[in-house]
Amino acid sequence: MTVSPPSPELRRLVDRLMEGEPLARTEMARLEDLLESPEALAYYLSITSQEGLMPEAVAAAETATPGAKRRRILPFRQLIQAVAASVIFFIGWKIGTTGSSTRDQPAPVVESRPARITGLMGVEWNAGEEPDLLSRAATARRLSIRSGLVEVTYASGVRVTLEGPADFTVNDTTSGKLDAGKLVASVPKGAEGFRVDYAKGNVVDLGTEFAMDARNDGAMELGVLDGKVNLNLPGEAPRPLLVNQSIVHGGSGDEPVQAIPFDREKFVRRLPARDFRWDMTSFSPKTLEFDVSHLIWKGSRYRAIFKWIHGQDAIVVRDVALYCDDKLVVGDSHTGSTGILQHVHDNRYQLDLPPQEFRRGRWTIRATIEPMERLSPNITGPVLSQGILQLEEGLVTTANPADFIGKWSYYALGRRYVREFHADGTVSLSVEGQAIPEAFEGSRWTVENGVLRATVPDQAAVEEHVLRNPDTLIFTSRPYDNATRMR
Repeated sequence: MTVSPPSPELRRLVDRLMEGEPLARTEMARLEDLLESPEALAYYLSITSQEGLMPEAVAAAETATPGAKRRRILPFRQLIQAVAASVIFFIGWKIGTTGSSTRDQPAPVVESRPARITGLMGVEWNAGEEPDLLSRAATARRLSIRSGLVEVTYASGVRVTLEGPADFTVNDTTSGKLDAGKLVASVPKGAEGFRVDYAKGNVVDLGTEFAMDARNDGAMELGVLDGKVNLNLPGEAPRPLLVNQSIVHGGSGDEPVQAIPFDREKFVRRLPARDFRWDMTSFSPKTLEFDVSHLIWKGSRYRAIFKWIHGQDAIVVRDVALYCDDKLVVGDSHTGSTGILQHVHDNRYQLDLPPQEFRRGRWTIRATIEPMERLSPNITGPVLSQGILQLEEGLVTTANPADFIGKWSYYALGRRYVREFHADGTVSLSVEGQAIPEAFEGSRWTVENGVLRATVPDQAAVEEHVLRNPDTLIFTSRPYDNATRMR
């Protein structure tokens, strides 16, 4: 008998896990927190044990009923593989401490891929080192970049953020090697012992967040952002470092290891947000300005997307431009609009930054917005329109149809939706696991210049989508959160 879920949140996370959908890092951490409760753990084990027995039950039913339609069931081992290693560790520990009755429990299966690239920003790869980012089987091994940021997430939940120029190698599921550049490693509970090697030693985490800089002069700078690490040098006992402590090893001083003030500001701890809030509350035109310095790492084909989220008014957008230190570099003066689906037209703005125009400085986007004329007498009262600007580059202009094919999961007003783009150009939709065949009846989708356009016949409109990365779909014409690819 299945135990009742202690909370809707736990049920939602477990349901997604049972469907084979990977959880985001924050969701994995939240699930681990929830499983601290004995009631939550009992519910989780009840669900997974039933899933583990289901293939045998189905096979028996099929034997008894010739011609029965075969149902695809995910084996228990595959389900366990989908769980974040931090959660697996916790569950395994709990099972191991409940008594001798658990001796025959199968050992948890650890994710075979040591790490995956989970984020990119402004990356330029060194020649011959660019991985196949669109391959679902792609794993992160050696990462050699000239510029930009790369986020690597290990199966254990350890997150490593690299800042170029950098050269980093994933050794195995619990370690890596930094040969050049800067990194920040964030190690969650349960993944303690993560190690980063460098030319003259290694750093072992003891439950923490730490930063390293393999400098051009051959020295290694190490600082502890939170928690504690051990610095291990050949022939010496481990040297513990606590939060806010920082050292340089192998510098030009008389001592091989020297204490220095910790410069936290020189390290990027995680990939910065790409979304910027805007609002419109009057009938007069308004000039917007957004600081996007943290997103401009190189010359590239950038796209500024103005997306409506809330409010009764649609807005007109024009004169979108990219500035460096208050000097105009590139602009797109076309007039577009954003609002409900029927009012979204040309809301993407082309900001192609030539490589020779790139330089370090304060980069900003400026744009002019104003309310669209109200066409319905039912819309009264003050102006209200709110939304976000999303600055994207990479797949936003280069994605092809194959990159979109598959299932995408997202939430809207607390409900879970799954949208699937089929290879034959059709679209299907389910809500909370229930298929809605009439939702996209007669719809077709195509891709041009990285933009997917899907017709919505019952609304006489067209939806548009772009990719932020291989696993993140942006709704450019709907007020929905980004969708995540289902594996």
